[in-house]
Amino acid sequence: MSFERAKEQPAPTWTIGKNSSRQICRFLQQQAEAGVQVFCFDYFDTLAVREVQPEYTKQLTARLHSLLLHDLIQPEQLYALRQQIERELCEQNAASGKELEFYLPDFSPIYRLRLREQLGNLEPLRNVAQFTELIIAIETVVEMAVQQSCADTVNVLGWLRQQGFRTVLISDFYLPLRSFKRMLGNLGLLDQFDHLYISADYSIAKSSGRLYWKVCRDLNLNAKQLMMIGDNPHSDIFRAKEKGLPCIHLLNPKQQAFYEQWRPEQLAAPKRVQQLFTDAASASGLFKEIGTSLWQFTWKLLRELQQRQVRDVFFLSKEGEFLKKLFDRMQEELFGGQTIRSHYLMVSRKATFLASLKPLEQEDFIRLFYQYRDISPRDFLLSLNLEEGEAAALCAEAGVDFQTRLPDLSTQPAFRQLLDCERFKQLYETRRSSQRRNFIAYLDSFGVEYQQDGLTIVDVGWKGTIQDNLRHILDRRVPVQGFYVGYLTAAPQQEGNRKQGLLFDSSCPQLPYFNVYNNNRSLFEMLLGASHGSADGYFTVEEFARLPDDHRREIRQRIPLQPGELLIAALDMPEERALFEAKIRPIQTQIFEETGRLNRALLRTGCVLPDAEWFARRHARMVFTPSRKEIDFFERLYHLENFGVFEYTDFRTDARLSLRQRWRNFVTMRKNPAVLEMGTWPPIILRRLGLDFYRHINGPRRHWREFRKR
Repeated sequence: MSFERAKEQPAPTWTIGKNSSRQICRFLQQQAEAGVQVFCFDYFDTLAVREVQPEYTKQLTARLHSLLLHDLIQPEQLYALRQQIERELCEQNAASGKELEFYLPDFSPIYRLRLREQLGNLEPLRNVAQFTELIIAIETVVEMAVQQSCADTVNVLGWLRQQGFRTVLISDFYLPLRSFKRMLGNLGLLDQFDHLYISADYSIAKSSGRLYWKVCRDLNLNAKQLMMIGDNPHSDIFRAKEKGLPCIHLLNPKQQAFYEQWRPEQLAAPKRVQQLFTDAASASGLFKEIGTSLWQFTWKLLRELQQRQVRDVFFLSKEGEFLKKLFDRMQEELFGGQTIRSHYLMVSRKATFLASLKPLEQEDFIRLFYQYRDISPRDFLLSLNLEEGEAAALCAEAGVDFQTRLPDLSTQPAFRQLLDCERFKQLYETRRSSQRRNFIAYLDSFGVEYQQDGLTIVDVGWKGTIQDNLRHILDRRVPVQGFYVGYLTAAPQQEGNRKQGLLFDSSCPQLPYFNVYNNNRSLFEMLLGASHGSADGYFTVEEFARLPDDHRREIRQRIPLQPGELLIAALDMPEERALFEAKIRPIQTQIFEETGRLNRALLRTGCVLPDAEWFARRHARMVFTPSRKEIDFFERLYHLENFGVFEYTDFRTDARLSLRQRWRNFVTMRKNPAVLEMGTWPPIILRRLGLDFYRHINGPRRHWREFRKR
């Protein structure tokens, strides 16, 4: 191997927008014929360009660092601290004969120590290795968000690969190889190189020429057999020529002018922010706006949990299955991993109700009868999660009519007869005790310190009944806080059992656009359907074996215990599963893909969102002025009521009404507009009344009321 002195004549130039890819390929072919065997590419501003001034990516990461640190320190302070540490590291390296550079794996431990001096032993700062990985991951996701490929150079790179030439990436950068692989994969370039050389991995750089020496040595080639292609006059051209590599100086006047004219205030300009989010949002499909509403909920949830310094959060089945996926994806794409550990808890109102009750002599069942007064003994017993056959036998033994619904059941003699039945007393206490014991064992299996930290849960809403059940299962000794898409209640908040709706909340009048998000709550419930049935109890292997077999239970999870196993059961409902696969999963797939685009838009704006009205107007379109296809789709949905009453609920409007009936309905509706406020989506009510045409009047009127000048 030998290196020649840098020659005086300038390197050939390749000007983007002036020289065509065909011209460059022809030139490279000539170089190959002259003896070049390997073509080396720089990365930044050669293969990839940024949509912000390069140094500003560090300010974008500072905004994410501030979120990570619960907003206890401002991004501007974090960026200034970073600049200071970078200068110190560069000076130390240069003084010891190393490169005049810094590398993020060296920077991060010092950064952590300085932050701990200001913030104390905050959760993200407790472990140096985990913090370093997090800082590297955040830097990587920000870089991926603001980068796009340079089409001309990528085309030439692809041609070289097609011709069978070897290609190498050589970059001076503070991120390690694993980050570069993610960035290359993001642009579809990972398989375009035979070798990758990143200065952070070797602590030697192109800027000193040392990295060129290593590449030549590793490939066992003479410097003249490698050609360097890059934009940096010093590192890619002068140092390459100094070491004897032929090179091509890449010029990109348009990109350079963009960098020179770019200003930080452009990043969060309201028009740019709104346009980026509009471009990222779904433009077609049924209920296409629901994705932005769920994304907004996920962002609000993340911010609430960070500010409250929550370490673990439980998403409740079934709606929590998809909400957890959205939450995990947001964390992964903003922070490169889970900064808040998320768990999926198999629960339902029915599965947790019995375990939450008191001994029979102390229990009045008020939490059931508050919502369901006029029910049958069957409904009552099934709400205690007894099997149909078992419940029927109990009623027969107590001399009670099984099926008949009774007004205000709790006041009926039949109800007292049932409670006085010895068999009921024994079964109630046995099941209640075992379900409570088994549920606590299930909760303990997650390894979460909920006894110390409290329990944080997430669900779709609306009254937080399951949260109340959990609070009672834990004997009201563990604080529980719940976050919901929406929360509806007239009752005051209880200390140790706080509930909060993030899109709409009847107890929070300052949260805007309540009527927009509350207009069709069923839409949230249906589109957040799960891939499995409702949770239906917690059993040891022996208990499960003794259960009657007239119940459609399946074992959903097996939790190892000492000794034995704990079985988490769910209802196996083929009808619901078929609906999910045919109707709901395709929409969830669309929403999940949209979420990725919206996450990237958030990074590109420096974590600035459009205003609340932008999100509300999108949601309002699909609830106030839906298309006929959307109403037809919604009408065909159905779900099983599985607590309090046990029946399928659907939204079909099959009745054929005469013109006279329609007229009467119209007159009634005009006299009493509250007919449209019964909790069902107004377009469905109008169809049932035979007044489908009126949605074209009612919907726009509602829309106008919500968005007239506030």
